[in-house]
Amino acid sequence: MKATYLWLSACIWLIGNGVLYANTPLSFYLECPPSVTVYCYDDVSNLDKWGIAYVWENYKKKPAPPPVKVVYNTNACGIGTIIRYWEVEDPHWVIQKCSQTITVIGGTNFTSADITWPPAYTIDGCNPSTDPRVLPYPYNYPTFNKLKCAQPMYSYKDTKYTVSDGCMKILRDWKVIDWCQYKPNTYPPVGQWTYTQVIKLIVSDSTAKLICPLDTIIQSTMDCKGAYVKLDSAKAISKCGFLLSIKNNSPYSKSKGPDASGDYPLGTTEFYYTAEYGCGKEIKCKVKVTVKNKIGPVPYCLNGLIVALMPVDTNKDGTPDDGMIAVWAKDFNLGSYHPCGYKKLTYSFSSDTTIKSRIFTCADLGKNEVQMWVTDSLGNQSFCKTYLEVQNNSAQIPDCKRKDSITTTITVSGLVTDDQNQNLSDVKTVLKMKSAYKIIPSLIPVIKTWYDTIVRPSGLKLYIRHTDTTYVTEYDTISSQWSKELFSASNGSYKFGDLIKGQDYYLSLNKRELAYKGIDINDLIVLLKHISGTQPITNTYKLIAADINSDGAINQMDFDLLYDVVSGAVPYESLPFHWRFVRKAFVFTNPLNPFLNNFDQAFEIPAISKSLLNVDYMAIRVGELDGITKGVINIQLQDRNAKPENHLVDFQVVNLFPNPFRDQPVNFQLELMRPATLTVSWYNVAGKLIVQNVRSFDKGLQFWEQDLQFAKASGILFYKITDGQHVKYGKLSHSE
Repeated sequence: MKATYLWLSACIWLIGNGVLYANTPLSFYLECPPSVTVYCYDDVSNLDKWGIAYVWENYKKKPAPPPVKVVYNTNACGIGTIIRYWEVEDPHWVIQKCSQTITVIGGTNFTSADITWPPAYTIDGCNPSTDPRVLPYPYNYPTFNKLKCAQPMYSYKDTKYTVSDGCMKILRDWKVIDWCQYKPNTYPPVGQWTYTQVIKLIVSDSTAKLICPLDTIIQSTMDCKGAYVKLDSAKAISKCGFLLSIKNNSPYSKSKGPDASGDYPLGTTEFYYTAEYGCGKEIKCKVKVTVKNKIGPVPYCLNGLIVALMPVDTNKDGTPDDGMIAVWAKDFNLGSYHPCGYKKLTYSFSSDTTIKSRIFTCADLGKNEVQMWVTDSLGNQSFCKTYLEVQNNSAQIPDCKRKDSITTTITVSGLVTDDQNQNLSDVKTVLKMKSAYKIIPSLIPVIKTWYDTIVRPSGLKLYIRHTDTTYVTEYDTISSQWSKELFSASNGSYKFGDLIKGQDYYLSLNKRELAYKGIDINDLIVLLKHISGTQPITNTYKLIAADINSDGAINQMDFDLLYDVVSGAVPYESLPFHWRFVRKAFVFTNPLNPFLNNFDQAFEIPAISKSLLNVDYMAIRVGELDGITKGVINIQLQDRNAKPENHLVDFQVVNLFPNPFRDQPVNFQLELMRPATLTVSWYNVAGKLIVQNVRSFDKGLQFWEQDLQFAKASGILFYKITDGQHVKYGKLSHSE
């Protein structure tokens, strides 16, 4: 059916089949909740608690649909208005509208009670960070108990105070403002609160170490009270990178820091080094300094003593057949003393303090040289020489004769040979005697003056001066050291004679030369093979010869020094030693490491009692390595009989470039004094000749290119350039 609708006022007319029908009017109404006022601390997440909208239709109430729009007009502090809008279409297609306004007003203000400040904090570690972002809760930032009706913000500023290295205090000044009530430039401040957090920074380093000097023993030889002791400074190490404060508590140190040097008394002083780091953390070590009195007594001897033998009848036949007299060493004392005032002195006839007396017989008839040794309670000794004259007087001992002279001839001799068993001449051989005291008597004049007074009748006074001179004998004791030096003969022998029995001696050898042409590239190659480990030297004496700089080790520094000597960059005479000397009777602890022993120190001969006739020495030429070593390189790169080049040679190697090289030709830069034909020979580290080139040159600056493609696999090459009279050596390195 077709219907036509007419809109007339609020009624709807339907025309159908020519008849008008009128519908009954509908009742429709949209009801919104009333506007309200709330506080900013109220929860506005659910606005329906302040009412919802309803639709009244035909007098029936039902909930309206949700608001079509909610507009928040609140600031950051939550204060303002919230407007809710509803729209509903009624049955007559009319949009019904209404709204609710929720007014939000301020409540209780944000105060300091709403702030939880970060408490004080101590940080332990190696350079720890103090950034709040890495600090644990609650030490990092302030926290707030309420945020409604407020907009709190914070900032901070650090003020650092350093107590010591590794110990720091940080005053962290926090400032909090509530943007909802903050008013700048007012006093007192409104909406602003401050707080100071104390952060203690303590560096903790478990790897910190205190390196202290070793216990030290010093001998005082000049001062009876003690000696100045120079100690190494203590050092502290920390991986945290801070400096440790080091102190010492020695009562005798000049300073109380890491250097505890000072004047220390006799005896043992114990003290501590203390390294302080962090806030009072300490590392300690104990050190002992011992000062021993090594000042010997001052001996004074009688200038000779005469004794008479007492008869001895050993076979009981009534006739004396020998004589005997006991003499004590103290009998020769003429007032010996100790400069340090020690009273307990022991007298003996030798360094052995048990020999306090000796028995003299007819065999000692006549003058006998004796020594009176004086020993203090610390074992320090000195002696003086005198004589004892033994006489056969009233005893009338028949056949009482001396069997030897006052001086017994004692000698020290030996032979010096090299490692080829060839005798070595011109070796400086020095024999020294241990220090002894000698008494020197002297007459000192003493002049006395006095005056006589004569008074003349006229009252004039005359004075007559008288003088009288007397002489007093004084004794001086001086320390003397006997020494004698000689050079070994052409057959390598040496001999020292007329030595004193019972005396201590020291024997040492040395030999130096101005130049030597026997060391060449052969020796360099042997040394290089040993250092690289491809062919170690196994001969003990050659190991000693390979220590070119005499530092007790064989390494690259020895090779570099030997190379400089061979190439002429360093003169041979500048080597620390030209020869090293080892007694043939010397036994090495480890023959493959002779430097474990002090083999070339002076040979001590204590209290010599008889001649030593075979003190033979092995002479070792420093740098001479290619004669005996296992696997000798059999090449001749230089005439060892050539004369030293003390004059201007005919050519010079100015430069060799590039050095090191990499698979490209190298060039010699040569300076020739006159035209010459030169021969260059190249050798590898095994001493094998690789290539040889010959070329003639004019006078002046010349260049000579060398194609070394053959040497690709070689690490180091050696060259020799000669004009037939002069030779130049050098090395070339190959880089990968």
